[in-house]
Amino acid sequence: MPKSMRCFIIALRNASEREKIVLGYLTYHSGKLYNQALYLLQTKQAKLNMYDLYRKLQTSIVLKALHSRTAQIVLDETIRAYKNWLNYIRHPEKFKGKQVNKPRFRPKKKPHRTLIYDKTGFRIKGTKIRLSLSKALKKWLKKKHDIDISYLWIDTGVVLNEKLVRNIQIVPKGKEFEIHIIYEVDFSNKAQERAFAQSKAMVIDPNTGNFMVIGIEGVKNPFIIDGKGLKSLLRKYLRKIAFLQSKRDNLKNKGLYYDGVEARIEKLWLKIKRLLRYFAHTVSNVILHLAMKHKVTHIYIGNAVQNKNKPSKLSSLVDQMWSLLPHGKVKEYLHYKVEPYSIIVEYIDERFTSGVDSTLEVEVTKAHYTPEKREKRGLYRTVTGYLNADVNAVRNYLKKLGKFDTVMGMAQPVRIRMFKSISVSSLYSQIGGRSRGGVNLPVVIRHSRSANSYEALYL
Repeated sequence: MPKSMRCFIIALRNASEREKIVLGYLTYHSGKLYNQALYLLQTKQAKLNMYDLYRKLQTSIVLKALHSRTAQIVLDETIRAYKNWLNYIRHPEKFKGKQVNKPRFRPKKKPHRTLIYDKTGFRIKGTKIRLSLSKALKKWLKKKHDIDISYLWIDTGVVLNEKLVRNIQIVPKGKEFEIHIIYEVDFSNKAQERAFAQSKAMVIDPNTGNFMVIGIEGVKNPFIIDGKGLKSLLRKYLRKIAFLQSKRDNLKNKGLYYDGVEARIEKLWLKIKRLLRYFAHTVSNVILHLAMKHKVTHIYIGNAVQNKNKPSKLSSLVDQMWSLLPHGKVKEYLHYKVEPYSIIVEYIDERFTSGVDSTLEVEVTKAHYTPEKREKRGLYRTVTGYLNADVNAVRNYLKKLGKFDTVMGMAQPVRIRMFKSISVSSLYSQIGGRSRGGVNLPVVIRHSRSANSYEALYL
C-alpha cells in the first residue's frame, strides 16, 4: 500500500522577537516573489517554465533573500496555479463543473505567503528544526536588526524523525506563525489488511449541545460527545469580538486610529479557528478508535450539516453557533483517517428520525412521525419508556439502512467530554503553545456504572 501523508501543526505563539523577525522576512519575500512571477506570466515576459522564470528573476532582491530551493518551489507553485487556470479557460469540460479562479496578486501591504522547505533546506536534531537562510538575508538581518545568525533554529518540543519528514511549511497567521510538518505514515502493516467478518455500521447524529451522538450496530451503549464546553468557549470569544467590532466602528466613524482593535479581532478569530480545528481532530480520533474497536466498516453521518450555510428560521446567535461548530471538519478529517482501514464514510438522510418511535418496527416516514412524544428537548417517550431523543434518532438511522436493532442504544449512554474545564486560560495554556500539535487535551468519559473513565470506550 502506498504511503500516506499527514500534517503535524505547531503554533508558534511564544516565539521570540528574533524568530518573528526572521519568519516575517521569509514569508514576506515569498509573497513578493509570487507577485513578481505572476506579473511576468500575465504579461508574457516569461515562459511557463520554472527555469526560465528563475533566470528572469535571478537579479531580484526578493529571490536572493530566499533559500534557492524554496524560491524555486514558490515559482513552481505560481506556474502550476497559472497553468491550471489556463487549462480551465481552454477546456472547462475537463474540470467536471469545478471552477478554477484566476491567480490573484498578494496585497501590497501584507503580501506574506506560505513558504515551503524541502529536504535540502532543513535539518532535524531531536526536537529542534534547523532552517537554512540565504546569504543576502543574513547580511540584511545583520545590517538592519543587528541579528547575527547562520541558521534559524525552532524548538518544537516534540522529538521528530527526519527520515519521515517530507517538507516543512511556514504559514503566516496574522502576526503569528505556524509550522506545518508534512510527514509520511506507512499503513502497510496496519489493521486495514484485516478482513472483517461482516459489514457493521456506525451512525452519527450531529447536534449542538450533544455535539455528536454515536450508535454502533450491536452495541448496547450509545456514545454522546459533549459540545457544551466548546459552545461556552465560543460564546466568550464571540462576545469579545462583538464588543471589539463595536469599538472599531466607533473609532472608524470618528476618523481615529483603529488598526490595534482590528488586530485584536483578527487574533481572536485565529484562536477560534485553532480551537475548532483541534476539537474536530480530537472528535475524529475518538470516532476512529470506536470504529476500530467494534470492527465498523461503514460510518454514516446525518446530512443536516450540509445545509449549514442555507437560510434558516433559527435566531442569529443560534444560527451562528450552529454554523461555527465543526461537524463538516470532523467528516473531512475522518475521510483520510479511516481510509487506510478500509472504512467508508457517507452522509445519510436524517428526515423524520427525531420524531419516529425507534422501538417499533415501522418505517421512518412522515406517516409515523410523532414529534409530540418528545416531551422535553432531550427526552422522547417510546412505547417501552423514555429514551434520549438524540439516541432515538440514531436508532432510526439504522432503520433507514435496513438494520432494525433492538439492542443498540438501549443501555446507559456514555458521555464523552473533551475538556475537564472550560477555562479559556487553562485551555490555551495546553493547546496554543509551542508544541501544540503534540499535546492531547484531557478527555473525560462519564458513565453511571463505570468507575474507570477510559474503560467506557471499550463497552
